[in-house]
Formats: sequence, structure tokens, C-alpha cells
Amino acid sequence: MRIDPKAASPTIARETRDAPSASTKANSSADGSSASVVKLSSAGAAASAEPAVAAPTTTTRLQTIRAMLDKGDYPVDLDLLAARIVDDDVLRAGRS
Repeated sequence: MRIDPKAASPTIARETRDAPSASTKANSSADGSSASVVKLSSAGAAASAEPAVAAPTTTTRLQTIRAMLDKGDYPVDLDLLAARIVDDDVLRAGRS
């Protein structure tokens, strides 16, 4: 297949929900910079500064389950596990 470089395709118009204000256009053209500056709120800055840590109850529960699995005391419902695997495969196949 060969693509003709002279063939022109119409440009697709993009719909914007919020048109930029006149002051934004003036600021961007005045300084000649197209970079955007993002400032986080105090809550956003605090959230990005803190490392993601699992809740203590989750960590404790996982340690308990691991210990039970190591001992062989954790009951595994094989039918439920198989159903979830099949559901996951069906969902993944639907996306492709």
C-alpha cells in the first residue's frame, strides 16, 4: 500500500469546553512562553509529599493471611477463585 503525500485530509475541529480567556491569551503571547505553571493546593502538596502507605489494618491482615498460607490453614475456595479468573479473562478479551 502506498500513501500519496500530496493528498490532503481535512483537519478535525476539536471542541473545547472552556475557551481560554483574553487575559490568558495576552499573557502567553506577551512573555513568549508556552509553558504552563501548575500550583498545588495545600492538600494536594501534602498528598504528593507523603509516601503511599497501606493502612495498618491492611498490613496486619495481609501478614495474617501470609502466615495462614504458610501453615496451610487458609481455606481457599477454588470454585470462587476459578470464577474470578474466568471473569477477568472475559473482561480482558472484551477490551481487545
